[in-house]
Amino acid sequence: MKTLALFLVMINFLTGSLGNIKTGLVNVLTDPQAYPLQSLTLELLNPEPVRDPLAKEPEIYATSAIVMDVDTGKVLFQKNAKEKLAMASITKIMTAMVVLKYKNDLQEVVTVSEDASKIEGSQMYLVANEKMTIENLLKGTLINSANDGAYALAEHTLGNTTRFVDAMNQYAGRIGLLNTHFVNTYGIDAPDHYSTAYDLALLTAHALENDIFRSIVSVKETTVQDITGRFTHRLHNTNKLIGEYINVIGVKTGTTEEAGASLVTAATGESNQTVVAVLLNSPSRFTEGKTLLDWALKSYTWIEPL
Repeated sequence: MKTLALFLVMINFLTGSLGNIKTGLVNVLTDPQAYPLQSLTLELLNPEPVRDPLAKEPEIYATSAIVMDVDTGKVLFQKNAKEKLAMASITKIMTAMVVLKYKNDLQEVVTVSEDASKIEGSQMYLVANEKMTIENLLKGTLINSANDGAYALAEHTLGNTTRFVDAMNQYAGRIGLLNTHFVNTYGIDAPDHYSTAYDLALLTAHALENDIFRSIVSVKETTVQDITGRFTHRLHNTNKLIGEYINVIGVKTGTTEEAGASLVTAATGESNQTVVAVLLNSPSRFTEGKTLLDWALKSYTWIEPL
């Protein structure tokens, strides 16, 4: 096994690692503030995913797909990964991250507006003037893919959805999502509302670094209440892989006419590695999602730096 591991390291080093190191050093020298030396050091210390040269590519029918190693950002598989496409409710990953950026107290109370209660599509069935905590609305938004929850959070966080969408786009630019643009908070189809599988993998890798986000998206089902206990909302995770496979830890589905059936999912492996798979417009998103996760964890070995 050690011989195989060393062989894979040699192949990876000769085909890619030198280039990564060179790029990192250039970034450090040309822009040390944006890319400090310690960032390069951390990259080099992360276990490197090295592909088995005998592993065959998975057959995926989604319009666009990608698998990415969370710790290194290395792309393990891709198909049309930078094609701009509708992303549907996968949008709510960004919605949650903007809320978590501006709100530290998750027990802060949100009064649901009439506009939020009337939002159509996937819902947790909020009632106008219902008072919910930010935490419970985040659960509804991420677990049940609640459009009304996302809208209520956006209104409360920055006063109105227009300002909130601006913050979503600013956040996207800050973390390097170069081919993503938002025009709403919950993913309804719109001409200028799009992303790519590559950008969504980057976003998800970033989001999984947040313990609150990571814990919520791994929940299969739960019940939340308003602060009076009068209204109860049963939440079921729209990601059918949650609870069915022990290594799957999230994260979000999306379905609209333009986006088709889409999915972002993530899993952990035996070396404590995390991989993210994104499928946009898949004919069988859960089957293909599990196929990609299994393929990545079996076709790659995570090697500790020498």
